[in-house]
Amino acid sequence: MVLPKYLQSSYTRYKDDTNSFATWLLEAATKCGHRPDGLVSVSPSLKKNKGKGRSKPKSKADGANASTEPFQYNATIKELQMLAEVIAKSTLVVPKQILVIAKRAIKLRRQVTSWFLGQGDSENNKRHEHFISALEKVCETLEWKICESANKDARKPPAEGHYDEDDADLDMFLNRFAVLTVEEPQESEPSQHASPESQQIVKVELVEDEEEEQDATEAGLAYMFFKTLCLFRDLHNMRAFISQTWSEYRDKKIDLMNAAVVTDGALQLACDLVQELMDDYDNYGTPSDSLQRVVFNASCMSRGIMPTPSVEIGLPYNKDMTDVAEWCYFPTMVLLNSFADVLHQNDLPVFKKGYFGNYDPRANREKMSVGQKFNEDKIILLQLLPEFCILGYDIQLPASDVLTRGLVEFCKTKKVTPWLCFASQILLDVHHLMRHSRLGAFQDLRMSGLRIQKTIEEYLKISESHPQPKFWPKEGDEEIKDLHSTVESCIIEDPIYMVKVNVFPKSHIPEKHALLSQHAILCGVNMFHINMRMQSVGQQLVTQWYDVQQLAFLYNLVKQAPMHAHMSWPDMETFIKIHGESHIFIGSRPKNASESLNRLELATGISSATKFARDSRNRNDFHRPNGKNPRILEPTTTVANLFRGQYVVGLRKEDEGIQNIDKVLNTLSQAPRLETTSKNVRLTDPQEVLQRKWAHTHRIGTIQLLALVKSRLFEEEPVILFNYFGMHKRSLELLREIKAKEHHKFVQYFTPDYMPDESFISNIVILVHHVARGSAQNAKSLGMVPKEAGSQIISRIVVSCGDIMQAYLQKNGDVACKELKIFCKNKTPIQEEAKDDGGRSGKFMSWVNFEDVVGPQVITSLMTGVPLSN
Repeated sequence: MVLPKYLQSSYTRYKDDTNSFATWLLEAATKCGHRPDGLVSVSPSLKKNKGKGRSKPKSKADGANASTEPFQYNATIKELQMLAEVIAKSTLVVPKQILVIAKRAIKLRRQVTSWFLGQGDSENNKRHEHFISALEKVCETLEWKICESANKDARKPPAEGHYDEDDADLDMFLNRFAVLTVEEPQESEPSQHASPESQQIVKVELVEDEEEEQDATEAGLAYMFFKTLCLFRDLHNMRAFISQTWSEYRDKKIDLMNAAVVTDGALQLACDLVQELMDDYDNYGTPSDSLQRVVFNASCMSRGIMPTPSVEIGLPYNKDMTDVAEWCYFPTMVLLNSFADVLHQNDLPVFKKGYFGNYDPRANREKMSVGQKFNEDKIILLQLLPEFCILGYDIQLPASDVLTRGLVEFCKTKKVTPWLCFASQILLDVHHLMRHSRLGAFQDLRMSGLRIQKTIEEYLKISESHPQPKFWPKEGDEEIKDLHSTVESCIIEDPIYMVKVNVFPKSHIPEKHALLSQHAILCGVNMFHINMRMQSVGQQLVTQWYDVQQLAFLYNLVKQAPMHAHMSWPDMETFIKIHGESHIFIGSRPKNASESLNRLELATGISSATKFARDSRNRNDFHRPNGKNPRILEPTTTVANLFRGQYVVGLRKEDEGIQNIDKVLNTLSQAPRLETTSKNVRLTDPQEVLQRKWAHTHRIGTIQLLALVKSRLFEEEPVILFNYFGMHKRSLELLREIKAKEHHKFVQYFTPDYMPDESFISNIVILVHHVARGSAQNAKSLGMVPKEAGSQIISRIVVSCGDIMQAYLQKNGDVACKELKIFCKNKTPIQEEAKDDGGRSGKFMSWVNFEDVVGPQVITSLMTGVPLSN
């Protein structure tokens, strides 16, 4: 794949800036009466020449096609200077944004060529230096114009931050110069109006100054070299962003799923960026496999340093070129190539501990020498790479990331690519960031697995206490049991370990979970896999049973009684907030029993809106619920749902994944965020920037996109982890208590057959509503009017239900919210009414709540490492 067009790389941004700058200069000079002699149309098919040389005008035979396509004008830096001088002599005011655009392009070019400018006197250096200096001279000419025509504030050059690459307002300004309309000279008198045919749409492209003796191939390679530097600049920015993301996870600001999904998305975009450049090299007939070596050697030549390895300190490159080597991922390329040399078909490599030294996670890496750092990376990477060889032997983990798949493929093909070197460096970076808690990611994954197993076991136990519902298919229970089995076989147990035991000699005792304990990204995507499956099947369960939703109606009805007006059910409030009041109640919350019953019957699908028409003959008929056609609960996690098919087999869709996120950006930019007061994740609001930028430009930077995904996943974390199974279990328990107390009344009102079997227990809520509505109607017919305005007659059975709920919820009303507080890194989940911890705080309270939620057996399993089933 190639990078989606709506995402801008550094080179694309640079070309847009320089072309927009040239476009404005040509437009402004045209307004001043100047018209360049070389303004001609260019065939779109010639645009692939990258601006090298002027093209001839089209023939008349091409006129029909030309009229529907813009013309292209290739302007050199010399022509820009001439246009700037024309503008400077006129009365035209120069907008500040124009200089901001040009200086942003200058800044980028100077940044990516910083290792070469001023180092030596090669032709490439001279070309870059000349272009930058010439573009700066053009800006100086226009700055004098600003000083003359604008206010005094314009005398100060724009600040660096004013042309940051994420400035949405500047990008909106750029759109005004996407194309330029230029009037053809008229042979008629000046007063005559120009006809439509007298105007042509022109696209201006700024090209390097051309010399006749310059070799076209050399110029093309120089262009490719600059684009290569832009690529490594983008990869460097991605690497910094990923490191920051894992620092936030290490510091418990975001969760493991968030860090892993964002990192995997970044690596996918990086893969597309690298592939796009490699395709360009192939088009030039230049091998792309040696991309890093070309950059490294060119830098050595520019600095006048021999690329001789510093073997005395264990480096495969000159120590004086360390900055460039790390910038282009030269060290990981060397390590991957060395591992490829020992790979043999049908053999599994074994890493001998201590062969290259011993890894010490407690050591301070910042105080290490360059040679010591490289040797530590060698130990980490070479002991981990054999795990990917084993993983390639048809071992199926629940989910995989692009780095894991890339390394598995490398172990088969031995092919080292620039992207694989970058991705391997990311693996090392994450390892270094987590070095003091190397098992932290795996422990988080394992704890999620144990929590899911305990939840499923409780569900299976309560399912044995009622008949198998006809409305809940066996496939549902099979999926739940399969998820339990997946956690057991791939997370609690280690399938790779079993292969090692059977293959390696008995003298070599393998380590359990060697891969997951050192691969935090893989842990994160598998944690995302099991939690998204848990959310999906949990929502299906609650949809079919429709017990939680019906209790939402009863909870709302009970709160209308004065004695229960202050009843609190934090878990239910969270559930309603997740799926929306209007979805649960088909509008705002009902205000009386009659309205509540009407909405409930609509929501359950047992009735239609026509039943409530004024002339309906069957208005008061009772319809026995059949559990069919309820309102479906759907995921409200916009971003997480975009990625779920990528990590859950069988749910993959063509329009999912980060490459296709533009399909939801329009919706995402307008969607309100889940309420949160946390400011730990971001210093600025990525969504606010997106709303401004995307709505006007339909373009977004890669780092900006990743920041948005991270921010939204942080907000969606409590929604992903909300325990639907627990809500289902507690709903059954609560309904059973109501049934036990009011059974005689249900028999009295609806005959002993009011409930076919206990799988229909949720229908008790509708029965209560019928009684409550009947009581209200009877009271009205008897002339009983509430004394206070706005109050209503409350049925005895509603008060009775309220008493039962009050007692039950005191112990069980905030179980789901406690889970969110314990398991979520987002400590301000969407439920703001969750009960306080009673003033207790600190580690003791955390572990007390933890045991209450997961149970003592899970804590024992976590501490000892013994599987829960044992």
